[in-house]
Amino acid sequence: MGAGANTGAASRYSIHPGSGTPASALTAVFSFDRGKGDIIEAYRSDCCAIGPAPSAAPPVLRGVAGVVAGVAALCALLSVPGSVAAQQGTGGDDGTAAERCTLGAISSIQFDRNSVFDPNATSVGALAWTYRALNLLHVTTTQSFIRREILFEEGDCLDPFLLQESERLLDRYGFLASAEIVHEDDGQGGRTVLVRTHDEWSTKVDVGVTYDERPNLEKVEVTEENFLGQGVFAEFTHRERRETKAQSISLATPRLFGRTDASVELGRDRPGNFFNQYLRYPFIGETGTWSVRQGYSRGTSFFAYATDSYATGGSEPYNQVLVPEFREIIEFSLARRFGEPGRSIITGVTLQRDVTRFPRTPEVTLIDDFDELQPFPGTLPLPLAGQLQESASSRVSLHLGTRRYRYVEYRGIDGLRERTIVSLGLFAGVSVGKGFGAFTPDGVSVVDDVFGRAHASFGAAMGSSLLHGGFTVESRRDGGDWQDILSDADLVAYLRNDGLQAHTVFVRASVAGGWRTRLPFQLALGGRQGVRSLAEDRFPGARMMRFVVEDRVLFPWPRPGAADLGMTVFADMGRVWPGDVPYAVDSGWQAALGAGLRIGLPAGTRNIVRADIAFPVGNTDGSPIFRMSFELNRLRDGFFTADVFRSRRFNLGAEHF
Repeated sequence: MGAGANTGAASRYSIHPGSGTPASALTAVFSFDRGKGDIIEAYRSDCCAIGPAPSAAPPVLRGVAGVVAGVAALCALLSVPGSVAAQQGTGGDDGTAAERCTLGAISSIQFDRNSVFDPNATSVGALAWTYRALNLLHVTTTQSFIRREILFEEGDCLDPFLLQESERLLDRYGFLASAEIVHEDDGQGGRTVLVRTHDEWSTKVDVGVTYDERPNLEKVEVTEENFLGQGVFAEFTHRERRETKAQSISLATPRLFGRTDASVELGRDRPGNFFNQYLRYPFIGETGTWSVRQGYSRGTSFFAYATDSYATGGSEPYNQVLVPEFREIIEFSLARRFGEPGRSIITGVTLQRDVTRFPRTPEVTLIDDFDELQPFPGTLPLPLAGQLQESASSRVSLHLGTRRYRYVEYRGIDGLRERTIVSLGLFAGVSVGKGFGAFTPDGVSVVDDVFGRAHASFGAAMGSSLLHGGFTVESRRDGGDWQDILSDADLVAYLRNDGLQAHTVFVRASVAGGWRTRLPFQLALGGRQGVRSLAEDRFPGARMMRFVVEDRVLFPWPRPGAADLGMTVFADMGRVWPGDVPYAVDSGWQAALGAGLRIGLPAGTRNIVRADIAFPVGNTDGSPIFRMSFELNRLRDGFFTADVFRSRRFNLGAEHF
């Protein structure tokens, strides 16, 4: 849904959405989730952030500095002090608070800030002592930070909607395990509001070990998500998966100029350096009416083409073609929202400068050895050469969207016992724009095109079950022809029965494809996100259809609160068709059956580790494959085809503000 129009959790911006977002993507989308099981009177509070794009070490960013300064000034102007209730004129100057406020005025706000561990939760003395010691090492989120996030203050009329919005704004942060806001009579005709928060452990060393045909150390992260309790995020990351081998440092804050999010990232991948920066003043829950974004991204990354020499009859001596792709993107966006909470119209405009180059000749890998690359042998095949066209353009685009949302709280949708707020309703939006040659560099072909993009998503409750669907399509018209038509769509169901509460049947049907591509593009049927009995990059193609069915079972042990444990039985089926992309084949129908364990630590976590074994079925090639990975099919992350996402050029629409 772009995660129900927008996806993922906005506790911090996502370097790769997480989420699996490819390094070639400019934007990463986020959503704010909680959870339980029945409808609540609340509305979606979305935002998005610019994530990393392909990279290279930047020079002094003279041109960007002026844009950043202008956006910062505008963000500071929009972030004027005062509660939202006051800005919206909830009360007036005439009469007493009791006369003005139907539910009473807020006489006081109390804060109950809890650290990570509760020593009283265990009767084991040594463990309680350990909890106290760990709490001493953790800086609890400060009262000043929490106060700046809420949308009300003393003296305002009590507004349950603003209390709910404030609760969700706090809940979006990954360093808060929970946030709850309640109110009661103060005995004097007013209302006392209690803001209760519970911290997560914010200093983390994350070693991402997976098993996918062989052991893989995919990432090492050292992260502080809540420096000195002020919500400041700092991270060092090492990522290594196939063609990606990147190290980066990043710094982000959600409180620059009031409520403005800001981030900077600097790093190096195999083919070169990268730099990413953004400023973003989002819609504040459902109460804000303006959103501003500014981003700059520059760098080089590998675009990997699979040759699948086995499927193509062994005609190629190599199994990967790695194309160094340089992109530089400057973006400035402004959006306005009209309407009432949960039923709004979004209009926006984006100015963007986009440069794509291929600075070196492609390289190849032999037997998946990404550390020993070889120059591409001979002349580039015509389908490959046709996708490596350098271009530059400045573009202006207009966005129009509508959203109709309410919220339902569920338990155990993507994880095992986690709580998640799911948006029910509809989002639909379109973007249209025009490219022109101003401010483009010399020596690169100028793209003077017309382009369009459409996105829609919905969520619907079916008793205790949930249905979700979404699609995105984009294209551009250049030289009288429509080119670079990219599309993907998903229909997803979480099926539940009150008589079998430990079971969730997950069903996903997806289609994706590209037509008349003049940019790097290729799909692949194999791997952890495809038919899971197939090796990575098996069966490359241009169009794809996939089906997934899983029975996700929650075990009653270990006892709740200790850990989460479950299993899954699954079936995959899919097919790719060749189209006009390099090294494409017609795979025929491929299928797999499998089973595995699902593990969640600590209890209630949203992040599930899986250990699966998948067996080929029927005429499917290959042998059983054991995979240890993270849960990929998650509503929280949004459903999309990653291979399409990495090739998008207009991945910004009304749902991203």
